[in-house]
Amino acid sequence: MDLESLYYFKELIRNLNMTQTAKRLFLSQQTLSNHIARLEKWCGIPLFYRKPRLTLTTAGFSLLQFADKVLNQEQEFKEVLSDIAEEARGTIRFGASFIRYNIALPAVLPDLTRRYPHVSMDLTDDTSDHLQSQLLEGNLDVILSVRNENIPGLSSTLLLANQIYLLVSDRLLKKYYGAETEIIKERSRHGAHLKDFAKLPFLMLTPPNRMGTILTNCFEEAGCAPQVYIRTDHLRMSETISSKALAATFSTTMPLNKTKKQLASDVNIFPLLYKEKPVYHNLYLAYFKNRYHARYLKYFIELLENYFKNVETMDPSYVHKPEPGVE
Repeated sequence: MDLESLYYFKELIRNLNMTQTAKRLFLSQQTLSNHIARLEKWCGIPLFYRKPRLTLTTAGFSLLQFADKVLNQEQEFKEVLSDIAEEARGTIRFGASFIRYNIALPAVLPDLTRRYPHVSMDLTDDTSDHLQSQLLEGNLDVILSVRNENIPGLSSTLLLANQIYLLVSDRLLKKYYGAETEIIKERSRHGAHLKDFAKLPFLMLTPPNRMGTILTNCFEEAGCAPQVYIRTDHLRMSETISSKALAATFSTTMPLNKTKKQLASDVNIFPLLYKEKPVYHNLYLAYFKNRYHARYLKYFIELLENYFKNVETMDPSYVHKPEPGVE
């Protein structure tokens, strides 16, 4: 058995199609077929059912588990050798949602590249639940996650007490609350109760999105149901929707510290309250501390930790003050 054949076997599992896999790997179909035949000869038993379509046999499933372990160990050993030889070459397998890596990576990659110009990155954009599964399976090195699980060997460090804010423009408030607008704003300056905004249309996140669940709980505690304008799986449109006065939206410390300047000037940013306390959607840095970490990966983790220390000191709260005589 050779590692190259194991690698091609694992790649074939991704879509269970010889033609497509060979094309993706820039191999001839015959070459890929020879590698699979070599593995089946070594195992002495078929790894795939060929008809009616390509599927794994029980032996194939067992080999897949073995291949995952062997190929991960091979990668760790290569990184050890790279460090020993002082050749800072390798790949960081990093996972985060778009809204998080789109903010964090531009801030840390220049320093990483200056010190380790031959290190590349494999980036996975997914939910925290899926990212943690990939981390547990050894397919990722480090992730940004909203989950804080007590798993043996897993280091889960709080990066950011990611406070949730309500974004609502003066235009929208005046449309629904008229003369009460300034009273509501002053009352919400240090914390917004959703019952004070119950008439407004909202952009809402869909559970089981974790922040969506938090917001649902906030509305239930306020004793009102949101008037849903848009229901979505993410907050990428939050700033645009609030700036155009289409609906009230939500955001958190992390994106607001980058996008606050892009908001319309009359968009208020109120800290959201739940049972009279600020609401958080905390962010964690997770990786397995008992796995081998190349120097460049340790440096990347250090850069992320330092970046978020600076983010946490910022407060994006804002209450718009209309100019005298301007309605």
